[in-house]
Amino acid sequence: MIGSSMNYKATVRGLWACLTVSCVVIAISAAVARADYPKSHDAPGFTPLFNGKDLTGWKGLVGNPKSRAAMSADELAAAQKVADEKMRAHWKVADGALEFDGKGDSLCTTKDYGDFELFVDWKILEGGDSGIYLRGSPQVQIWDTEHAPYFVHGAEKGSGAFWNNAKNPRFPSAKADKPVGQWNTMFIRMIGERATILLNGVKVVDNVVMENLWERDKPIYRTGQIELQNHGNTLFFKNISIREISHDEATSALEADTQGEKFTSLFNGKDFTGWKGDLANYEVKDGAIACQPGKGGNVITEKEYADFVARVEFKLPPGGNNGLALRFSGTGQPHIEGMELQVLDSEDPKYKDLHPAQYHGSIYGLVAAHRGFLNPPGQWNFQQITARGSKIKVELNGFTIVDADLSNVKASKDGEVPAGARRKSGHFGFAGHQDPVAFRNVSIRELPGEPAAIPAREQAISPKDGPIKLFNGKNLEGFYTWIKGSEYADPKKIFTVHDGMIHITGDGFGGLITNDEYRDYHLILEFKWGERTWESRKEATRDSGLLLHCWGPDGGYSNTWMASIEAQIIEGGVGDILVLQGSDPVTGKVYPTSLAAEVAKDRDGEMIWKKGGTKTTVTAGRVNWYGRDPDWVDKIGFRGKEDVESKFGEWTKMEVIAEGDRILYKVNGVVVNEAFDCKPSAGKLLLQTELAEMFVRRFELWPIGKAPTE
Repeated sequence: MIGSSMNYKATVRGLWACLTVSCVVIAISAAVARADYPKSHDAPGFTPLFNGKDLTGWKGLVGNPKSRAAMSADELAAAQKVADEKMRAHWKVADGALEFDGKGDSLCTTKDYGDFELFVDWKILEGGDSGIYLRGSPQVQIWDTEHAPYFVHGAEKGSGAFWNNAKNPRFPSAKADKPVGQWNTMFIRMIGERATILLNGVKVVDNVVMENLWERDKPIYRTGQIELQNHGNTLFFKNISIREISHDEATSALEADTQGEKFTSLFNGKDFTGWKGDLANYEVKDGAIACQPGKGGNVITEKEYADFVARVEFKLPPGGNNGLALRFSGTGQPHIEGMELQVLDSEDPKYKDLHPAQYHGSIYGLVAAHRGFLNPPGQWNFQQITARGSKIKVELNGFTIVDADLSNVKASKDGEVPAGARRKSGHFGFAGHQDPVAFRNVSIRELPGEPAAIPAREQAISPKDGPIKLFNGKNLEGFYTWIKGSEYADPKKIFTVHDGMIHITGDGFGGLITNDEYRDYHLILEFKWGERTWESRKEATRDSGLLLHCWGPDGGYSNTWMASIEAQIIEGGVGDILVLQGSDPVTGKVYPTSLAAEVAKDRDGEMIWKKGGTKTTVTAGRVNWYGRDPDWVDKIGFRGKEDVESKFGEWTKMEVIAEGDRILYKVNGVVVNEAFDCKPSAGKLLLQTELAEMFVRRFELWPIGKAPTE
């Protein structure tokens, strides 16, 4: 439209006896490439980007996508001539490989690319630091992962991921680099704003959004050059080949990406079954619903929908205009009595003077969409709309063009926000405007849907012959961070390594999370408190925790941690069990967590662990350790009468024995809590930051029955 607790301890010590072993084994896990990924650069459909002989097809670097777009044709041509001369002075071909001397700028393809698959072999030397720009944007990181000066930047985690990401994962899920001086093979599949990356056959990035460093408020560019980046090091590249992905193939891939969820078809491709409204003004032709030329009106679903993910393909004629009605009352105009998402050939000259919130994908009159991601008229486009509460997200051909919270919108282009924009449910449909805009493959998934299914535990790692040293004493290899407010970035450096210890400043909420999932282990964590506390917990008890069996999305619990079972670390409460049930921040899908424990009630009616007590199923909340002081107060330095944790400034040893669906907590050798029927019974491990400074010197997993006794 034109017009958004303990006597039991001696007995338990006899269980699961620990043996000292001398051998140490570090387990490394990585996801293996899917069978449908091509295996080599000469796979069918791939063409060489580098001929192995000269620099044909390559050019020098001029600015960045934003600065280049601001240049006139003559300015760009002049700058390119200078850049090419500089490029030829520092890049050469030797022994069939591209070699860079470290003194110039990046090497760029002469052609721009949209969706593609890319193979590239690369080699760096000691201290090497490089990367591959996709569509002119940084970067798939490449570096010497053993070079200690780079640890502050996370080099120990490995190469292959989007180091410049802030809101989306920025480090690889596995370290797959070969030693410096050896050739590595990287495969990249990029569709829309997401990419999957394999390094030496190991999947290190799985369908992750690549963010736009040059313009943080926009999606990554739809097309752009591929660049071989330099950071002042000698570099080598060879066997570079690419396969361009067509619009139809990209759409098929996007439609296949359902995250395992089931969508319900709204249109059978034959008739208007399930629809109502101005049906006489529309027709079903070639498996699509289309507005008839010169006619209009609204065709809407008979059923109403509240929160949902909807998918649709649409095709515009030149200058075509229509709309998607969301939560529409069924009478009046969709953008007044609900919401309307604009469906428009935005680039037609006749629309050059529209309000920004009138172009394609915009929530009409309320929120402007990013432009430049439509396919040309006559081609099919794929669009996905997620509506949950007041939050609306629109993805067009794989790019997020709207991500808005309507509760923050205070005015429309015409004045007040229509009351219909606050509707919680309504019809879905099409709002025609006399143009033959066609729609097909219309489907919907109501939210939040069924609770997530707990994954099979067999995929998780279990220590076998010796310990898995989660913390290697040097750096944070094998971990990533998720911080509330900055997500995958840690700008305050809350988690660092100094003097063989993990230092947690506590200045924020979030966690240090293992890349891998674990099961059936004897965990040993040695920690001590630091002096500093922060913000709302400045005078409160020092607080942290170790989350076990973490699953679901990062930030899935309270938009901060993960669905999990917590081994509480708090002054006076070390060893409490907390059950944290999570949900998807976007879709609301529930990630259930539960356990059973034998409990009694303390003076205040709180659950406290008691061997032989009442078996109770817990789906949320806390089971206090057996000796927690009923007079506990949330005051810094609190210490209870029976506390077994060490005094402030001294090291405390926490142990968790997780065997099957049972967990047992020990603090300084004393069994303090126990649970069974844990669901899930495997998962990642997360070390919290919760506004208190803490140090960790030991964080390891031993085979059950083989942990050392001290």
